[in-house]
Amino acid sequence: MNYVFYDFETTGINQRFDQPIQISAMLVDEKFNIVEGKDGKKEQINERCKLRDGVIPHPKALMVTRVDLDKLVNCQSFYEMMKKVRDKFKKWSPATFIGYNSIFFDEEVLRNSLFQSLYNPYLTNTNSNTRADLYKIMIALMPLKNDIVKVPINPETNKPIYKLAALAKENNITHEQAHDAESDVYATIGLAKQIQNNFPSFWDACLQSRGPKFLMEYLKTDNYFFNAPSYPSSKNYNPITLLTSNPNNIKELAFFDMDYDIEKYIDFRTSKIISTISGKDKIIKVHKANKCPVILSASFMKTIDKNTNFEELQTKSEKIKSSDNFIENVKQALVDRSEEYMINQSAPEHVEDQMYLGFATREDQNMMDAFNNGATGDEKYKISSQFSDTRLKEISQRIIYSEYPDKLSDSNKEERKRLIAEKVFSQEDKVSWCTIEKAKDEIESIKKYANDINDKEYILEIENFIKSEEVKYKSYSS
Repeated sequence: MNYVFYDFETTGINQRFDQPIQISAMLVDEKFNIVEGKDGKKEQINERCKLRDGVIPHPKALMVTRVDLDKLVNCQSFYEMMKKVRDKFKKWSPATFIGYNSIFFDEEVLRNSLFQSLYNPYLTNTNSNTRADLYKIMIALMPLKNDIVKVPINPETNKPIYKLAALAKENNITHEQAHDAESDVYATIGLAKQIQNNFPSFWDACLQSRGPKFLMEYLKTDNYFFNAPSYPSSKNYNPITLLTSNPNNIKELAFFDMDYDIEKYIDFRTSKIISTISGKDKIIKVHKANKCPVILSASFMKTIDKNTNFEELQTKSEKIKSSDNFIENVKQALVDRSEEYMINQSAPEHVEDQMYLGFATREDQNMMDAFNNGATGDEKYKISSQFSDTRLKEISQRIIYSEYPDKLSDSNKEERKRLIAEKVFSQEDKVSWCTIEKAKDEIESIKKYANDINDKEYILEIENFIKSEEVKYKSYSS
């Protein structure tokens, strides 16, 4: 099995409205050596791009990445970068894609970036590709064996630090520049290699959840399992047994926490069962099989845990699994819970929020392929009007505005600019994107805590950059 380790640096932390400005990725083999292609070159990429029109970077994010601000204006386009990323990832497939804290951030950034470039957003978990998150694996490792990876302690709080840069430094893993995507990828590979080399059975167990198919097969190997902690503050593994999946979503799995007595809950009806899922104690734990939860089998835990009464847990598990009426009520609770969630969700207004509204039709997928594969600017413009999906129409028009503006009429271009100006100068407090005013406020906030001369100089660069962006976008509405 090959792995693809990758990392993004972005303009902010909103996976949909912010954008990547750097991506680094490397294809490695099972020994974590970078694979060489037929030409003898290492299979890796390190790409940067400029800002899309209408994207204002968060100054706080810029202070973290310390990107050369000139590259935000004078670099390849976002669309060009994402084509290179998509083509490389397709070439490297099938593989297991791994990042550090990636499932809820980098993976969502990647999906949305592919979606907003008219590509299949589910590249990393389709066509035999799978996913894993090294951050989840690290959190799961600590209660079992804390001698595999040295975790630094914050002297002020006396709490462990799980930031990648701190872990790399503590374990003498090469990490030349924190928050540079390429350096972060090298550090992630080094950390994964250290875990796999020193605790291979644990690494293999964690990888059993790299995809729904693998997890479902794994869950057939034992009667009960152990739920790994998911937060640094969590210290313990919980014994759990699988109850059922959501009949309307087989990837949503419900487990009973065997630290609790089933007799207290066995007569619960649907509404009360929902409270055990959503309540503070979460007696019934719900996992998404496609989100790579770390769940370890009883067989694995028996090899390292000599204190747990496994026979008692086996008896408990058998009793829970035989509670047919309770399990049927759990199924209904899962259905009701998800339906209630959908009812309470308002239809998203912006295309950036609409990726999960549904899949493209086969006809639209074919047109997406034609749009991205060799079509001229004129051909792309013609295709853009033929999509049945309004999301794809809008995205294709944005791409044409960015890459082939001469194909649009003057009135169409002016309308695009007007909408962009409205976006960046929005006065609404709760918009999901960074506006000019938000950026200015962040700069003033940063200034208050800047003591280092280098910080002050870079803040001034950011301030001048935002001013120049403000001038540019004012011209859009004039």
